Amino acid sequence: MEFRTKLVVKRKNKKAFIAYAGLFIAMLSIIMVFVPAWQDYIGWVFGGGLAIVVIGAVIARGDLMNYGLSEEELVVSTSGITISGQYYPIGQVSKMDFNVEAYAGRYMNDGAMISGTSSDGMTNQLSFEANGKPVHCGFFLHSKDHAVELAGVFNEFYVKHIPFIERNKSTRTYLFQILTDQQVEEFKKRYGYA
Repeated sequence: MEFRTKLVVKRKNKKAFIAYAGLFIAMLSIIMVFVPAWQDYIGWVFGGGLAIVVIGAVIARGDLMNYGLSEEELVVSTSGITISGQYYPIGQVSKMDFNVEAYAGRYMNDGAMISGTSSDGMTNQLSFEANGKPVHCGFFLHSKDHAVELAGVFNEFYVKHIPFIERNKSTRTYLFQILTDQQVEEFKKRYGYA
């Protein structure tokens, strides 16, 4: 079994710079609160900054993200990992760490926003060392079924005792589940770790 997906890469949209500059200008209005001589201008600076954000978003055609999908692929299996055509045999891979946050369309509410939001599936990360050199990449999960495919590879890793960590941000997971200490012990017994 293998898991195959597109890589997520950083990119620069020069047109989005205008929107970011507007955001910076709007944030300056917060600093102006502490300078009594500038208090009459706070509303103007904040409003002007927001106007620049809107203009920048229109110029950038709404594409303000600093990351996107690459045509390059990530392939993960029990025999190895391939990133952009570079193959790493599993025997040369150490400190394998999957940070799986969400698939595209999954409702997310991490407390930062009252209503939550829908994930774009591009915040997942894989890192490991190969021959002593660190390797990092972002990867895309396009659906719940795609995440289940990745869980299938994780299951094979557990069965074959291939060392790796799966987590969601800083929380350790097991086949995408957060387990209690007792459940972790049962999980380890089921896969022959105890």
